[in-house]
Amino acid sequence: MAKIEEKKEHWKSVVQLLSQNGDMSVKEIARFLDVSEITTRRYLMQMEKERLIDRTHGGARLFDSSRMVIERYTIGEHSEQSARQKSLIGLKAASLVQPNETIFLDSGSTTPYVAKYLDKDLPLTVVCYTFLNALEFYNRKNTNLILLGGFYDRDSTIFHGSQDSSFLRGMRADRAFISAAGIDARLGLTTFFYFEADIKKMMVQSAKQVILVADSSKFGKTSVSHFADLSQVHVVITDQGVRSEDAVMLRDRGIQLIIAG
Repeated sequence: MAKIEEKKEHWKSVVQLLSQNGDMSVKEIARFLDVSEITTRRYLMQMEKERLIDRTHGGARLFDSSRMVIERYTIGEHSEQSARQKSLIGLKAASLVQPNETIFLDSGSTTPYVAKYLDKDLPLTVVCYTFLNALEFYNRKNTNLILLGGFYDRDSTIFHGSQDSSFLRGMRADRAFISAAGIDARLGLTTFFYFEADIKKMMVQSAKQVILVADSSKFGKTSVSHFADLSQVHVVITDQGVRSEDAVMLRDRGIQLIIAG
């Protein structure tokens, strides 16, 4: 019984150490715990199975659930090339955000990259409705995180409920980063998940600036639920694969086009 309690205390100490110091070597952890490196490695193996830590080459770091989910959602379901494009789009989008702004962060496989590249020390208020994006912000000290509630849909990582639209109606944001499953010159922006269309509509209507973050494969496509017209979009950030006719179409409508990368 005493050994079990001792192990629990050691595990707790490891978690505290890693949360304060980031990556640490086996030797450093063993020295702090005053146990052998063999014992420390055994602890780390067990803690990794419990998803408390991630082992690294020669050491460990605190388990990051957002890394696991992001890799599964944004890379597991898309090609490496697509993930690279989305990463560049997210990096460019994040660079537009200024200190003390309020931003809306939409769902989709590109917005997690916007979240990832936002400066962790930047004072912000972030309003989002996906588990994936919330994971990126929950422990950032300078971020005021507002997560819309409701039913959790595991397939999309979206929280949605009947109160979301009315809640957003009373809010205002400096920028809304919006995704779309389809972008069509005549039919506008569409999404596959019908239950999030109203949330997207309110984000578009309640933001000073609407920024569409979408890879070039989304142009010319439509999905089942319409949520905005292109006339409501101020900026489009996409990749170098965008067709010249789509670029001309956007510019003719007075929309700023930013090609990431």
